[in-house]
Amino acid sequence: MQLPPLSRSPFRRQPDDMTRRFDAWLESEAGQAVLDAERAMLADWLPKLVGQRAMEISGGRGRDMLAGIRLPWRCAVNPVHLGGGPEPAAEDDHGTRPVRLEACPLALPVAKNSVDVVLLHHGLEFQDNPHQVLREAARCVAPGGVIAVLGFHPLSPLGLARWLRGGDGRPGWNGRYFRPYRVSDWLHVLGFEVEGLAGGFYNLPLADRGRGRLRWLEWLGRRLWWRFGGVYLLVARKRAAMMRPLAPQRAFSRQRPTVVSVPVARWRQERNTE
Repeated sequence: MQLPPLSRSPFRRQPDDMTRRFDAWLESEAGQAVLDAERAMLADWLPKLVGQRAMEISGGRGRDMLAGIRLPWRCAVNPVHLGGGPEPAAEDDHGTRPVRLEACPLALPVAKNSVDVVLLHHGLEFQDNPHQVLREAARCVAPGGVIAVLGFHPLSPLGLARWLRGGDGRPGWNGRYFRPYRVSDWLHVLGFEVEGLAGGFYNLPLADRGRGRLRWLEWLGRRLWWRFGGVYLLVARKRAAMMRPLAPQRAFSRQRPTVVSVPVARWRQERNTE
């Protein structure tokens, strides 16, 4: 009897220091430009949210991307292998300070159905098991809550530029990119309905001087291929359980019998005439 081979992970393993590279790249001029584009997309969406609790799951150290939200409690989850400890966060305009946690995104120390808003800030590109990360984030969302995914688009100038450098010299933003339609399929399996998509940052990941020379890419991208920005924001809402009440059964609603009663005397009379 031939034994079947063991099933392998459908995704290749990421380098151990890729998360640290990405976190350091966000401090560069190109990384700050990407963060500015992402905050601009979130600025139009965060004030519309309602609820009590919000949580941000970051691929690197949390950049407090939920600073403009009006929910009274929010939390930022950072990977445990970055080291150095979480950075202190200042209070926002609403007087709330986010709680910082260091935890593994594959097993979050958060109760089931306890969070109204979950933001995955590049939480899938640098993980060996993105399915489990998304499944764990969906577990924490309460019915009727929303989950938002901020990620790099593979079919964008930034996504195509990652193939120019490979091997050990890959930059910190060169991870495993997923198309928003693929992520939406994963969310649909987990019980979510996609509400919308937004895009931003149509330039290349260069310094300020290099991006200034390619400013025409930003102009063309906003008008011609707005769905294929370097970063995208995908928002989905968790479906709530629905109950359909049964109609009450009453005595007068029953159907009448189809048999017609005939008097016995009339039946005998008809028999005698035959």
